[in-house]
Amino acid sequence: AVYPPAIYYDGIIQKAGLATFLLCLVIAAWAYLQSEKRWWHAILTGVSLGLLVLTRENALLWTPLIPIWILLGIQATNRRRWTLVGCYVGGIALILLPVAARNASLGGEWSPTTFQAGPNFYIGNNLQASGIYIPLVPGHGTPMYERADAERLAEQAVGHELSSREVSQFWMSRAWDEIRQSPGRWLQLMVAKTFMVFNRYEVPDVESLYIFREYSVPLQLSRIWHFGTLCPLGIWGLIATWGDRRKLWLYYLLLGSMIAAVVLFFILGRYRNPVAILLIPFAAAGVIDLVARIREGTWRSLRIAAVLVLAGLVCNLPVHEEQSLHASCYMNMGIAACQAGDLPAGIQMLQRAIEAFPEMAEGYVNLGRAYMLNRQPDRAVPCFQNALILDPRLLGVHYQLGEALEYSGQQQLAIEQYQRALAENPPDVRAAEALGRLR
Repeated sequence: AVYPPAIYYDGIIQKAGLATFLLCLVIAAWAYLQSEKRWWHAILTGVSLGLLVLTRENALLWTPLIPIWILLGIQATNRRRWTLVGCYVGGIALILLPVAARNASLGGEWSPTTFQAGPNFYIGNNLQASGIYIPLVPGHGTPMYERADAERLAEQAVGHELSSREVSQFWMSRAWDEIRQSPGRWLQLMVAKTFMVFNRYEVPDVESLYIFREYSVPLQLSRIWHFGTLCPLGIWGLIATWGDRRKLWLYYLLLGSMIAAVVLFFILGRYRNPVAILLIPFAAAGVIDLVARIREGTWRSLRIAAVLVLAGLVCNLPVHEEQSLHASCYMNMGIAACQAGDLPAGIQMLQRAIEAFPEMAEGYVNLGRAYMLNRQPDRAVPCFQNALILDPRLLGVHYQLGEALEYSGQQQLAIEQYQRALAENPPDVRAAEALGRLR
């Protein structure tokens, strides 16, 4: 209720807030099932986990853990345990089977979730991967492009049409091929991503907690109460509750598998948020134990302090290019302002993004677009030129530069840019129309 990242993820229009609620529901259902062993608690566990899978696909890793725990961890007769397993399976099937059938009716293939595992795995593990999200095509880091780009590039590589499952398998196979090319680099990347998972910083997707914090009083608390504070307390809580490990071993499996699922792909704050939710009960246990030990005044308090300080240092090391990520979020705010019709505010935000990180090619592209909307093509031209200097791979920018040059009265230079736009892969069909008009 008072953890600022949780407030933030609940507040934005994202499925992360729903996933938080469903994760809490799964934990509550499991706790009731553990203590009371009722069949309806097993059904509720299955239903809530099925709903969580629909909002957070990596929760699929948890689906076999619950029946294993029921069979090995519940004190009951064999018949009772198998009855609970059947109720759990029925609950999860009640949610996932209709979704899988719906996907089969539309796409011809059965799947309870999306087919994005392959592209996402490639993004997180290819030879150029940095641990955070980088789109397959520069400048196409939005949902309207992600799936289409993955499909188009895969089909171009194999030379024929692919189903959704085959597209996912293509990217998964390509990722493993690149991992085998440089296993040492991949191991270094996995270590780096592990540090990123435990880092204080909430890696933004489109929106950023740190930008919203400038406008939100509750989020101001995130300056001190953040993952870099929560994680050391949670680690101490894990140590303090180790005596109850026979009772809590499923919880350890849930936490460890979720951390592994995030590390295996790429790091985003909202992907890491379930780890924070799972750590909060342990952090609470850690605080209670910490207060009790300090009151005792025993020598063990020094050992506690050493663990907390070491964990705090590791969790708060700077491991991200925070300035670049903040700049991307200012850029997104500028785009949103322009789309809402407030061009002066949008241009100001885009300028702020470029000031924060002058090497961001996409910032120049969007500032150029804003100037074009504001009927200032002379200002748009250098923006598009800077973008191409910084990243010549950006698609569509040659056409936009040609358009800016045309409206600035530089028709011959515009023709050159339109010709370059036609030479791109895929070619910009608008460029052919513009060339016909100018000629």
